[in-house]
Amino acid sequence: MLHRAPLIAGATVVAGLLSWFLVPAGTQNAPRSYTATAQMTVDGGEERVTVGLPRIAFFITTGDIPQAAADKLKYADGPFALARRIVVAPDPAASTISISATDPHATTAESIAQTFAEAAKAYFAKASPSGGTRLTIVQDAVAVPDANPGSILPPGRPTRTALAALIGLLFGMALAVFVDRIDSRLRSRTEIQAALGLPIIAEVPKLPRAKRSDAYHMVLDQPLSPFADAYRAARAATTHSVETSRAAAPRGPRENDPEPQAVAVLVTSAQPSEGKTTSVANLAASFAESGRRVLVLDADLRSPDAHNLFDVPQGAGISDYLVDSALEHLQQLVRPTNMPGVSIIVAGTQLDHPTSLASRMGPLLEEARGLADVVLVDTAPLLAASDVFDILPLVDTVLVVVRSGRITHAAGSRLAELLGRFKVPVSGVLLIGSKASRSRSYGYGYGYGSPRSTSKKPRSGGHGPRSAHGTSASRRDRLGRAEAPSTIRGGGEARHDAAGPRPAVVEASPDDSVSDRSGG
Repeated sequence: MLHRAPLIAGATVVAGLLSWFLVPAGTQNAPRSYTATAQMTVDGGEERVTVGLPRIAFFITTGDIPQAAADKLKYADGPFALARRIVVAPDPAASTISISATDPHATTAESIAQTFAEAAKAYFAKASPSGGTRLTIVQDAVAVPDANPGSILPPGRPTRTALAALIGLLFGMALAVFVDRIDSRLRSRTEIQAALGLPIIAEVPKLPRAKRSDAYHMVLDQPLSPFADAYRAARAATTHSVETSRAAAPRGPRENDPEPQAVAVLVTSAQPSEGKTTSVANLAASFAESGRRVLVLDADLRSPDAHNLFDVPQGAGISDYLVDSALEHLQQLVRPTNMPGVSIIVAGTQLDHPTSLASRMGPLLEEARGLADVVLVDTAPLLAASDVFDILPLVDTVLVVVRSGRITHAAGSRLAELLGRFKVPVSGVLLIGSKASRSRSYGYGYGYGSPRSTSKKPRSGGHGPRSAHGTSASRRDRLGRAEAPSTIRGGGEARHDAAGPRPAVVEASPDDSVSDRSGG
């Protein structure tokens, strides 16, 4: 009911408004029809009359009498249709016959009943088929309003509106149950955790619409916000998961290495547009602010998009390294980004066969571990492409990104089933777009929701001058004051691609709190 509260409230309001404007203010007590009855006595002998009353009633509704009445009333539908509008009731005990007619108009009902009575009197007086029977009108037809059962609506517009709103509330609740049966999307923490069978390690609150375009760099621009703190929680949980896994079961030849190898974290989702790539950007900033050197691999070879978030032009990258044997060192493809301490290897330019390329990722990932402290692998959605299955065994842990209200129960169960078949530890679920409770905005000196000294600088897109590389001047100033990108291990400093000017940072999609624009 809480999920469908807008639907229930809408049904209640609509029912109340319809009742207020469509139902009359007062109760309608006016009669809906009138009945006029003409009483006639039958003379001509008691015995014959008792026997002939049904016959007299038959003559009144058939033959010349209805024709005469139709001619006098100028009834367009004919005498038989007019005869069906009357009721002839003989009373043998009193030797009387009553002719009744009903109509919404009193004068019409009187006219029909009186005309039939006069036509019957004239007919039997001129040529009696009953052996001298005579009819005498003892009571002319007078219209009497029919008994009105009264309105079933209670008097008073406010009372009726309240009752209508109550009916709308009940209808809305029934409709909510019906819609919930059809719509199996998972929204709450409890539903997602039960469907996937994985712990939710962090909840990223839903951003206001005005801030959604800047979601991918919130950890840098608003480090004291609940949004940034959620990614720090995901970073801590991921690190702890890897350390626990390595302590319990060291992996192969790296068990006796003199120094710990880089942590390889695969970030995936069940379906596109769940915030996977934007989460990679914020996780990279979170790892970098802890003093670690981060390398992002854009391994989503079907819909690469990470280079846009990191302000790096698409060029030679992973696909070129896997196809071109002339590229002997992966370090040649490493590029610095607009985030201090974060480098990236883009997807590349040879993306015609992403599935076959993903199956060759083993040596590349091993070499990437030697270039940084943390390797974040951005892959295709797990249920949308098979590429990720070849990369899963190569990483240390998996982080699943789930957007509230997007994944269905069936998709969640399928995702849990696929992850269960691999022996790679899963750190947990990063829930995107959750409804933050009011307790998340407390003060206590921690400054939640108050950027203070880290107030947001003017962004690109009309809010400030841009440099030749496409990044706003304010962000260049901030990056100039910050720590320069770290030197990549292996001899040599990371270099910008010399292919030309760097494009502008592409703004994130505004359709939700954290959003990838092209399948991420």
